[in-house]
Amino acid sequence: MNKELEEIEELVNEIEVDIIKLQNLFSNFIKQHLKGLIIENYIGEYPTFMEPVILGEKVVIGDDVLIGPYVYIGKNSEIGNYVELSNTIIFDNVKVGDNIKLDNCIIAKDCKLNFNNSNIKNCILKGIANSEKEVLKIYF
Repeated sequence: MNKELEEIEELVNEIEVDIIKLQNLFSNFIKQHLKGLIIENYIGEYPTFMEPVILGEKVVIGDDVLIGPYVYIGKNSEIGNYVELSNTIIFDNVKVGDNIKLDNCIIAKDCKLNFNNSNIKNCILKGIANSEKEVLKIYF
């Protein structure tokens, strides 16, 4: 699983992303490696998980959050209140603001979505942004 995540992360960090290769790796990772529920070490109260979900260490989850199916969240990430995540890979050290819905997305390492009230689908998100207009989006 780690090898595939590293490949996806390398592609996401390239200046010109090979979208077809990324789509294939993303689809394969979701189908082949996300199985069951691994949520042993998170901080938060009463999130709802729909299998499969894998959480890294020290993930902080806000109130009334829906995670899954097919979600991977890397270590030291923070998920805001009222967030919905499905078919999404979130790398390490990411912050997601409140009331954001992500479907079929990849969030690059160290990305900070410091905004609220958004619905984002089918893209890579990169950078530190205080509004949805500021975040770098690469659609796939």
